[in-house]
Amino acid sequence: MKKALVIIVLLILVGCEAATPSVQTPPDKPADPVPGEEQELEEETQFEEEKEPTEEDIIGAVDLSLQPNELGEIMILMYHGIGQEESTWQRSVDNFRKDLEYMYQNGYRMISLNDYARGEINTEAGFTPIILTFDDGRQNNFNLIEKNGEMVLDPDCAVGILEEFKERYPDFNVTASFFLGSNPFGQEKYVEDKLKWLVENGYDIGNHTYSHEKIEDLGPEQIQIEIGLINKIIHEYLPEYTVETLALPHGSNPKEDYIEYMLEGEYEGNKYRIIASLDVGWRPAYSPFDILTNFNSLYRVTASEINVDGCGMWDYFKQFEQNKRERFISDGNPDLVTIPKRHEDYLNMDMVGDRLVYIYE
Repeated sequence: MKKALVIIVLLILVGCEAATPSVQTPPDKPADPVPGEEQELEEETQFEEEKEPTEEDIIGAVDLSLQPNELGEIMILMYHGIGQEESTWQRSVDNFRKDLEYMYQNGYRMISLNDYARGEINTEAGFTPIILTFDDGRQNNFNLIEKNGEMVLDPDCAVGILEEFKERYPDFNVTASFFLGSNPFGQEKYVEDKLKWLVENGYDIGNHTYSHEKIEDLGPEQIQIEIGLINKIIHEYLPEYTVETLALPHGSNPKEDYIEYMLEGEYEGNKYRIIASLDVGWRPAYSPFDILTNFNSLYRVTASEINVDGCGMWDYFKQFEQNKRERFISDGNPDLVTIPKRHEDYLNMDMVGDRLVYIYE
C-alpha cells in the first residue's frame, strides 16, 4: 500500500552570538541585552523543541471512536430557486432554512465543489462534508432590495439565508457553487457587484451553458461555444477568476466521442478546463478517493420533497440516520485518508496522491 507523508520543512536556525559586555559595565553586572535579542533567543528555543511529526504521530492523532470513513458518500445537493412557494424546482424560504438547520445539527459541514474535485477535504474530525449547488443563476438566488434608499441583500434569497447561517454558526463553513447561464441573477445593473461579492465571500461560480440545450444533441464546436460563451460573460466581470465546474443542463451528457470537448476546449482564443461535471439529482456521490467516482459525471441529490421518487435529499438524510448507507466521516486531517479495512479495495491511490493513508480494522 502506497503511503506518503507530507513533507514539513525544517527550519534551520543559526544561533545568535552572545552580546559582548561593555567596557563601562562593572564586572559583576551583565550587559544589557541588545533590543530584540531576548525574543530571538526565545523563538530559537521554541523552534528547536519542535520536531517533525512521524507517520506514527499523525496516525496516532486520529480518533477512531469517531469511526472515520473517508470512502463514505458525500451529498452534492441540487437546488434551483428559493422562493415563498414550494414547487418541483423551487425550495421555499422556510424549507431552505429547515434544510440548513438539519444539516448543521446532524453533523454536516459544507465544503466547496472545487475542493471536493481536488480531494481537499478540510472538514473537522467526526463530521460529514456536504456540497450545495444552485442551477440557473435565478434572481432569487442572489437578490438585492431597496432599503432606506440603499440596495441591500434580500434576507430571503438563497445567499441571504446562507449568510444568516454563516453568522449564526461560524463553524458551518458556509459556501455554495452557483451555476450560471446567460442572465446571471437578473438585475443586470448589479451583475458585476454580485459576482465579485460571491468570490470575495467564499462562494464559487460554475458554468451552466449559454442556451441550456441538451449537450447530447451538440457537436464538438457547439459544445465549446455553449461553455465558452458563459466563461466569456463571467470573465468580463471577473478577469482573474477560473471557471472549473459545469452543471449539465437536463443532466444531458455529451456523446462518448465528444466528452473531451466538454472537459477541455477553446472559444475565441480562451481555453477552459472542467474538473467536475454534474448530473441532475439522483443519489449521493462517492468519496473523491473512491475508484467509482467519475468526475466527468458526478451524482447529485435533488434538494426537494416534491416529485423525487424516493431519491430526494430527505430520503437520503433518513437513510444515513438509519445506517442504511455509509456517509463520509472526516478524520480531521486533509493530508491523511483514513478508511475502514473493508473498503480498502475501493481506494483510488492516484487521487490520494501524496497524502498518507491509514487503514484500520
